[in-house]
Amino acid sequence: MLSSDHYPYGLTREQIEELEGHEVDDIELYRNSLVMYAPGMEPMTVDEPVASMDIIPTLSNLLGLEFDSRLLMGRDVFSDAEPLVIFSDRSFLTDKGRYDAVAQEFTPAEGVEVPEGYRQAISDEIDRRFYYSAMILDRDYYGVVVDR
Repeated sequence: MLSSDHYPYGLTREQIEELEGHEVDDIELYRNSLVMYAPGMEPMTVDEPVASMDIIPTLSNLLGLEFDSRLLMGRDVFSDAEPLVIFSDRSFLTDKGRYDAVAQEFTPAEGVEVPEGYRQAISDEIDRRFYYSAMILDRDYYGVVVDR
């Protein structure tokens, strides 16, 4: 498996835009690639939004490892779970569009009909995830549920 975990920090935004050939916004700045290979594996391209936190459940599934998906924030990208990429400022990217939390602007994906209230529902889910992630750390959740 090959993955980069961040954009090229040593480059300025202008240098990144020169390499990309167009202006790059804050969400696109984090676009990345992941390559996985195993002997006998059929080639596949995943074109939907995927986050780095999706790597562990996806790899666990591909390797046949047992895991409890309720204990992981990410999703197996080969499952039916809807894609959701969350940024630290609570901006997000899904298969239905992208939300810039700083500008408070949702941009639907091209050709996609977005249900009314969708942006708010996703933002509410993200707020819950931030809250419970903080509680997991504050209350040592894994220390309680994982047999040591």
